[in-house]
Amino acid sequence: MSKKIVRGAIVTAIVGLGVSQVASAGPNYQDGRVIDITMAGGEVMIRLDTGLPDNCAGAPYGWMSIPATGKPMQAYILGLQLRGDLGDVQMRVFTAGLVNGSCSVNQIDPT
Repeated sequence: MSKKIVRGAIVTAIVGLGVSQVASAGPNYQDGRVIDITMAGGEVMIRLDTGLPDNCAGAPYGWMSIPATGKPMQAYILGLQLRGDLGDVQMRVFTAGLVNGSCSVNQIDPT
């Protein structure tokens, strides 16, 4: 095999690894990218491209709420939005389940 073909195969494999990401979910977390945000009262609400974790089944329209007590998480999400990078960042969102009918976020982990 020629060196050119081997190099091409290696480059293709490396690019493929960087592009392919497997969505993961658990009973209290969901991996994905934020596709939408809104704000209501003191809360920032987000939706992921991969849906909701199991413990938030039934949350209206797939919204997850970052409570007012989660200021660092809110600042992170809003900062990404202002920078124009929100949809580019893969993250794992941990939730406390449905609280007052809303899916409550308690941790965000950029991956």
